[in-house]
Amino acid sequence: MTWKPNVTVAAVIEQDGKYLLVEEIPRGTEIKLNQPAGHLEAGESILQACSREVLEETGHSFRPEVLTGIYHWTCASNGITYLRFTFSGKITGFDPARKLDTGIVRAGWLSIDEIRERQAMHRTHLVMQCIEDYLAGKNYPLEILQYYG
Repeated sequence: MTWKPNVTVAAVIEQDGKYLLVEEIPRGTEIKLNQPAGHLEAGESILQACSREVLEETGHSFRPEVLTGIYHWTCASNGITYLRFTFSGKITGFDPARKLDTGIVRAGWLSIDEIRERQAMHRTHLVMQCIEDYLAGKNYPLEILQYYG
């Protein structure tokens, strides 16, 4: 059997001191808090995947502007290894009538204090880590990513 990590994308989106997060129910468990995030699909670039996931999970159009970080993590509960590419950028539109992805309860804007207060609800420790890296000013130019589709 060949081992392959799961490639995921996420977005740290901040506007007016609040962050766009989703409440989701992963695999039938209780509600969890996460950045808009999901898996890279065949035939798309990492940037395209990030914009698509934000739209599907929040109804917001998103333009990634910088790479905040790449996170290599193995989940202890299921043994799956993830490579998470997290971006920050700008919202460029909103469709309030858009039906959100299956499993997404709602999307909303939370302050950093509200996010910290709800750490027990975070889907993984990466939710807070990505925001902390964003707040620390970690960002890398998108040009470091090359797509040969």
